[in-house]
Amino acid sequence: MKNLFLIGAIAMTSIFTACRENNAQHQHDTHDGHQHAAAYQCPMKCEGDKTYDKSGTCPVCKMDLKEVK
Repeated sequence: MKNLFLIGAIAMTSIFTACRENNAQHQHDTHDGHQHAAAYQCPMKCEGDKTYDKSGTCPVCKMDLKEVK
């Protein structure tokens, strides 16, 4: 019975260690390797929460769009 418990504990430790290392590698890749596209929005919010993928001017008030942080 003690041997079965010991084998189970070793197996569970190995599984959790492998999953944690894989998850840490995945999180590292997603934060460092990819740039997210910038979004731009009218500072006066003439169109509510509408955003654009390029900088430019608001079609309603003609103000410069500002990058959403």
